Amino acid sequence: MARIVVPTAAQHGSAFSARRMGMAAFGREGDPFLNLDHFRMGGPTFPPHPHAGFSAVTYMLPESPGGMRNRDSRGDHSVIPSGGLHWTAAGSGIVHEEVPEHDGLTIEGFQIFVRQPVAQEDAAPVIHHVDPDGVPEVGLNRGFARVLAGRYGDRGAPFDPPSPLALIDVTLVANEPFAWTPEPGITSCAIYLFAGRLATGGREVAAPVLILFEHGQAPVHCTAIEDTRLLVLAGRPLDAPSVSNGPFVLSSQAALDAAVERYRRGAMGALT
Repeated sequence: MARIVVPTAAQHGSAFSARRMGMAAFGREGDPFLNLDHFRMGGPTFPPHPHAGFSAVTYMLPESPGGMRNRDSRGDHSVIPSGGLHWTAAGSGIVHEEVPEHDGLTIEGFQIFVRQPVAQEDAAPVIHHVDPDGVPEVGLNRGFARVLAGRYGDRGAPFDPPSPLALIDVTLVANEPFAWTPEPGITSCAIYLFAGRLATGGREVAAPVLILFEHGQAPVHCTAIEDTRLLVLAGRPLDAPSVSNGPFVLSSQAALDAAVERYRRGAMGALT
């Protein structure tokens, strides 16, 4: 492995808290991933806001007591239920808002930001919504894996992400091994261990941590020391320059300025 990173605590108002792993945490080893928030949210927190140049992915954990309501400037009005996934590839720009389906009920999930290829910075936004029963599930020895994006074994998610990658939610019982070999070209890999303890690369680690591997260090092997939950995040590194400003991550200052101007003049649309 390359590095182990402990998430930082993030708090926004009284209704949102998260374990946060940002661009510095993922670094070169985590390319194309930009941010992972393991959040708990009990009420509306973030007003409608734009994104451009990356995908905003919301995954509601199956054990969450409720879901998330999403709406965007493309006219989407979706409920992301427990166990469901909503993938917003923002491209040239989109405005969206996500709030708990039931105010006052604390929900739990992940929001993941994934950089899009530079060639897609001018592309129209693309939305993928997957309900819980559409997420492929692979039985392990005594656990299971949910394939949120990409492939695990012979099971694949029902959509193609903007670039080759995989997101896999894994549940293991004590002493159960887990191995995963990425498809060719997917050389960046990280594990977010969010419950339990596991052994990998000759080390024992305990949640919550982000474990980053050297590029091309595959397959991934680990063994649960106790009942364990982990999220595999793997992709093809984009190795592209990044210029960021809040909700925009683009490949140059000119592209960033153009996205800001599109938003200011209303070209990213508005919520209805």
